[in-house]
Parts: sequence; structure tokens; C-alpha cells
Amino acid sequence: MPLFLILPLIITLVTFFLGIIVFLYKPKNTTNCVFFLIIIGGSWWSTTNLLIDFFITDLDVALFLSKLTILGPLLLIPATLYLSIIFPDNERFTAKRFLIFIPSLLFIPFLLTQLNIEKVWLENGQISFRPGILYYCFLIYLLTYFSIIFYNFLKRFRNCTLRKKSQIKYLLTGLLLSLLVGTVTNIILPIFGYNQLLKIGPSLSLINFAGFTSYAIVAKQLFDIKVILTSLFATIIAILLLFNALSSITNFEYAWKGSLFIIFLIFGYLLIKSVSKEVKQREKMEEMAKELAIANIKLKKLDQTKSEFLSIASHQLRTPLSAIKGYLSMVLEGTYGKISKKVEKPINNVFQASKQLNQLVNTLLNVSRIEAGRIKLEPIPTPIKEVLEPIVEEFKIVAQEKGLYLKLSFADSLPLIPLDKEKINQVIMNIIDNAIKYTEKGGIIIKCKMKNEKLKITIADTGLGMSKEQLGEIFQKFNRGTAGETHWASGAGLGLYIAKEFTELHNGKIWAESGGEGKGSTFNIELPVISGKMVK
Repeated sequence: MPLFLILPLIITLVTFFLGIIVFLYKPKNTTNCVFFLIIIGGSWWSTTNLLIDFFITDLDVALFLSKLTILGPLLLIPATLYLSIIFPDNERFTAKRFLIFIPSLLFIPFLLTQLNIEKVWLENGQISFRPGILYYCFLIYLLTYFSIIFYNFLKRFRNCTLRKKSQIKYLLTGLLLSLLVGTVTNIILPIFGYNQLLKIGPSLSLINFAGFTSYAIVAKQLFDIKVILTSLFATIIAILLLFNALSSITNFEYAWKGSLFIIFLIFGYLLIKSVSKEVKQREKMEEMAKELAIANIKLKKLDQTKSEFLSIASHQLRTPLSAIKGYLSMVLEGTYGKISKKVEKPINNVFQASKQLNQLVNTLLNVSRIEAGRIKLEPIPTPIKEVLEPIVEEFKIVAQEKGLYLKLSFADSLPLIPLDKEKINQVIMNIIDNAIKYTEKGGIIIKCKMKNEKLKITIADTGLGMSKEQLGEIFQKFNRGTAGETHWASGAGLGLYIAKEFTELHNGKIWAESGGEGKGSTFNIELPVISGKMVK
């Protein structure tokens, strides 16, 4: 067989084998199936053109093969159009899209008639032919589909991700060059009587398509590279081993070479199966990661919506609550006249409830501001005594009502600290308030001293204490711990969360320690200081 026929035949076989591997890897994948149809059509087109030269002396067979040649493009062209519709999103096959193949089916009844190829003859050692009217209709059909394919891929290219754009670019380049070469060499030129490129035209088309598709497979992962390359490598070795076994001379040689071939087939199959399993597991993990990413985005949007709702609701509630609290205070003070003892108690209860509700609204408003990043500090150099002493005096009455002690001690001299006084007040008050709530006997001791060039405030109580698990969760939103849920009905579980956020805004640190349940708790706050400025 001449070299100019062997080379196109090898190209056709390699391309066909590539299509089989892609199809067998994922036979239920629509893109893989359509890709295989394109390969079948191209391989048929190339093979029938090559076979004509084997029957160069039998014009009847040559005429028959010439008429069948068009079957390849009749499959290849609508399959390529279908690929341009579903790729790269791998949309599922629908019966409606089968209409794409109907024009091809209309050509088939007339393939073996003179409407396709009128006659063939031998001229200068080559087969020449005269096309019929069907041939010209096929050219119009091809150009129409070619235009739609080009438009579809360009449309997809504009509206997809960067990775998919790379896949489309190389696949489209290969398809366009293949269709262009095949149209020129096997349709347009023969119309003008130039038939010299008929044999190699389809193979040149396949070279373009296989080359660009192979690059897309290897570099851009059009289909899964690991499985395809493993299968291709294993098959090539198996073919070489088979030829090596068939070329044996002695029975012994047949035996050991045949055994080697069979052993390789077994291990090759296990290797491909193992790689395929690994790839499928990775795909599942990637799919799960995508789903988690989507869920995470949705959760963030929900969280943002919740924060916005809290902010709006808090603002809307704050004004009427302040008015209610103000009027109740004025009623209790006698601004509107003296009230009876019978009425005073329930009004006082309502007043206390309005204070708690107002505090809750302020807490929710702080949370929404923290989450939205709208909290702004206004730090000024402040002695820590100015912060702690008024708070302790305020809480001493509450502590004494429960029979608890509340003690405060300072080191001899402490530096100034840059504080937003309002926010640090809230940090300290939230912790002391919790300590009093969860302490039944004993009391609370607050100490201030310098440690590691930072001011350390410790608030230790003799209360209910916490387990290790609770210590890791108490600074989270809406977490009240086991003690809070069991011993204290009110509270939203936001005080310590706000304390942590406000402390960290001051570039400080807050943490809790406990010997266990029933052994009390110690809250530690570290804050940066202004060096060189000491206050007694």
C-alpha cells in the first residue's frame, strides 16, 4: 500500500480510537456521545474515500463507494451542530433537538441514485466523478449548518467562564478548520473537476479536528485527561504485545508472549478501572464543593438579610421604647400627680420590663452594626479607674441584694489606655452582670494589673462555672451555655459576643477560664496601653 494511503489510514484509525475511548469513559454523557458521532462520521468519510483507490479498476464498485461517501458528512454535520448547542454545559438530549438530524435523513433515499453521483471514470490514474443535483443541495445544506454552528459557538464563547472559553476556542478551531478543509477538497474543488485531493481531504480534516481536540483534552481538560491517557497508553501497549505474540515462531514463544499479553490485559483493565474510580470520586468531591459554595453564598445572603432586618427593627423599636420608658419614669416620679401604692407596683414592673426591652433592642442594634462593620471607635487616653469604679458602684446594690460581695483592686500605678469609654463600659458591665446572675454564694473580685506590657483585667466569680466545651462556645452569638439555659430564663446570649467584638476592636483580647462546673469562672481582658503615662 502506498505511503500516501497508509498515513491517512493511520490518522483515521487513531482518531476513531480516540472517539471510542471518550465514549466508553462516560457513555451516558451527552457531550461524549455526540463527540463519538462526529468521529464516526469523519472516519466513515475518510475510509470510504480511501477504499475507492482499492477498486480503481472496478468502476462499478468505485461508483457505489463514491455514492456512500456522503453518509459520513450527513452524520458529522448535524452532530457538530448538536454539539454547538449543548457544549460546554452538557445539556441533556431532548426529542425536540432530534429535528436537527431530519435534513440528513431526507438525503439518504437518494444516495444510490444518479441524483447523487452521475458517473465515475478513470483519468490520469485517478478516479474522477460527475456530481448530480443532490450533491449541490448537499453543499447548500452544509454551508447553512456550518454558519449556524459558527454562530452557536461564538454565542456560547461570549457567555461562559474563562476555563470553558479555552475549551470552546480549541474545539471550535479544530471543527472550523476540519469543515473548511473537507468542504474545499471534497465538495467545492470536485465541482470544478479537480479531484486530486479527494483521498487526503477527509484525513486532513481529521488531523485538524483530532489535533485541536487532543490539545484541548491534554491542556484544557475537555474530557477527563487521566482516564483517556491511561486507556490510550494501555491499549497501545496491548496492541504491540499482541503483534509481538502473533509474530512468534516456536510454541514456547507463543506461550510466554501470549501469557504476557493476557497478564497485561488484566492489569491494564485494573489500572484503568482504578484511575476511573479516582476521577469519579474527585468529580463527586468537586460537585459537593460547588454545592457547599452555593449554599455558603446563600447563607451569607440570609445572614446579611437578617442583620439588615435586626438593624431596621431595632431602629424602629428604639424610639417608641424610649418614649414608653420616659413617660413611665415621669409617672413614677409624680410628674402627672401622685399615684396610689396599688398602681405604683405594676407601673414599676412595666417600667423595669421596658428597661430590659430597651436594653435588648440596643444589644440587637449593636450586633447588626458589628456584623455590618459600622462600629466606629473614638478612643481617648483614659485611666482604667474612671471606667471600673462607677460600674462597680452601680452593681454593688444588685450584688448586695443577692448577698454577694463585689470587690475591686488596682495595682499601685497603671498606664493610660486608649479607650472608647462607652464600648469598654459595655464590655465590663456585660461580664459583671453575668457573674452576678450565675453566682449564688460568695461574690466577684475584679483586679487590674500590668502583664506583658498590657493592662490585664480579671473578673473572677464563685459561681456555677463552666465545662471545657462551654468555654469554647460562650463568646458565640445566642449562646448562653448550660448554666444560662438552666438557671436564668431571660437573656439573648449576645452579651459576651458583643464584649468579645468590642474588645477586639480595641486590639485587645478576652478569654474565660474555669475549673469546671460548680467551681466558678474567671474572665480575662487584655488591653494595649499608652507607654510612659502612668496614673496612680
